[in-house]
Amino acid sequence: MDARPVDQGHAQAWRSLGHVMAAHVVMLRDAGILDDPVLAALLSALDGVVRGAPPLVPTLDDLIAAFDERLDAVTPAGAVGAAAVARARADVLAALLRLALRERLLDVAAAAEGTRAALLDLAAAHAVTLMLAYSGGQAAQPTTFGHFLGGVVAPLGRAVGRVSAAYAEVNRSPLGAVALASTSLGIDRERVAALLGFDGLVVNTYDAVAATDHVASAADAAAGIASSLGRFLAELLAWLRTEPTSFRLGDIWLGHDPALPQLRAPVGVERLLLAARRVEADAAALVSLSRDAGYGPVDAATDLLEQTAWAVLDGAADVAARTTELLGDLEVNRAYLANRAGRAHTTSGDLADFLMTEEGLEPAAARNIAALTISRAIPAGVEVSGITPEMIDAAALAVIGRELGVEVEQISRHLAPRRFIERRTATGSPSPAATRAYLDQERLRLGADTRWREEASARISAAFAELDRIGAEVSAP
Repeated sequence: MDARPVDQGHAQAWRSLGHVMAAHVVMLRDAGILDDPVLAALLSALDGVVRGAPPLVPTLDDLIAAFDERLDAVTPAGAVGAAAVARARADVLAALLRLALRERLLDVAAAAEGTRAALLDLAAAHAVTLMLAYSGGQAAQPTTFGHFLGGVVAPLGRAVGRVSAAYAEVNRSPLGAVALASTSLGIDRERVAALLGFDGLVVNTYDAVAATDHVASAADAAAGIASSLGRFLAELLAWLRTEPTSFRLGDIWLGHDPALPQLRAPVGVERLLLAARRVEADAAALVSLSRDAGYGPVDAATDLLEQTAWAVLDGAADVAARTTELLGDLEVNRAYLANRAGRAHTTSGDLADFLMTEEGLEPAAARNIAALTISRAIPAGVEVSGITPEMIDAAALAVIGRELGVEVEQISRHLAPRRFIERRTATGSPSPAATRAYLDQERLRLGADTRWREEASARISAAFAELDRIGAEVSAP
C-alpha cells in the first residue's frame, strides 16, 4: 500500500513534536514543576529545534530520540532534561498518531463536502430529468436523475457523520500516561490536552498508550466515503458501457489510443473507481492491523499504523476531490434518458392503480386485470404506450366478466413516465417538488457538517495560538 515518503511524514511529525513538547513544558510550569526562567529557556530551545530540518531516520521512535538530543544540545545547562520530565516515548507516540489522524479526518470531511455540494447542485439541475432506473440489471421504473443522485448524497452524508464520530474518538489526549502508569508528579493532563486542541482525555492511562480502536474507526469512516462514491462510479461506468450516449465526459476522463482512433473509453473513471476500491482494501488492512496489535503500548506498530492511515485517509480525500471534478465535467443527455424512461413496461405497475382510481374496481380485481393485460402485452412486443382499451377489456372479461370501456387517452396519460413521476409526492419520492424538498434538507445537513468541521479546525488553531501567546509572554523581558 502507498504511504507518503518518510521524510515528508517526519517533517510533519517534527512540527507536531514541537507542539507536544511546548504544551508539555507549559503544563509543567503551570503545575509548579518548572519555573518561568526554565520554561522560557525550553520554549526558546524548542523553537530553534523545530525550525531545523528533521533527520532522515527510519521510525517515529528514532525521530523522538533525535528531537530530544537536539533539544538537550541547545538547552541551557540548568534546564537540560527538564522537557523530558513526566513523559515517555509511549504517550508521545500515541499523541503524534492522534494528531496526524485528526488532521486527515478534517481533510477527508472537507473533500467530501465539496463532493456533496457538487452532487446537490447537479441533482437540483436535473430534478425533472427523466431516466430509467434499474434493479438487478433490469429496467424497473422511471425516476429522475435528481432523485437518482439523492441515493448517492444520502450515504455520503452518513459516511461524513462517521468521520465526525471517528474524530470525536481520535481527538483525545493520551499525554500524561507516560509509559502507561503515569507519574508520581502532580501533572495536569487536562491542561496539556487543552493546549493541543484535544477535546478531552483518553482517561485510563493504560488505554491511552494501548488503544487502537480509534485507528479502526478512522479507517472505517474513510472507507465509507470511498464505498459510497465507488458504487456511484461503478453505476456510471455501467451506463457508459451499455448506453454510451446517456452521458458525455470531458476529455481528461477519456482514453486515447492511436491504434484505435474510434475508441474513447472512460479510463479516467475506471482509474477513479479503482482508487476508491484501493481505499476500501487499505482500510480493511488498517482495521486488521489495529486489531492485531498486542495488548499494551503500541510503540512498535505506530509507524505502520500511521503510514497505512495516511494511505487510507489521503486516498479517500483524493477520491472525493476527483469525483467532484468528474461531476463538474459530466454532461447529461436529457433527451436520450427521457426517451428510455418509458420503455420496457417501466410504468406498468400503475395500471392497477388507474383501474382502482378511475374505474372504481376493487384492489384484487384491478391487480388481476392489470397483471393479465401486461402478461399478454409483453410476449406480443407491445410497450405500455401501445396498450389499448381492447386489451384491457379482454382481460376484464376474463377476470370480472365485463368490459370497462376505458378511453385510450386516459390510459396513455396515466402511464406516461412524466405523469408516473408527478404522482409520486410522498416524502423522498421522485416528483420534482419532493426531490427539491429533499435536496433542501440535505443542504442544511451539509451546512451543519461544514460548521462542525470549521469549528473543530478553529479550536485547534486557537489552542496553538494560545501556546504561541504563552511563549511570547514568558520570553518578554
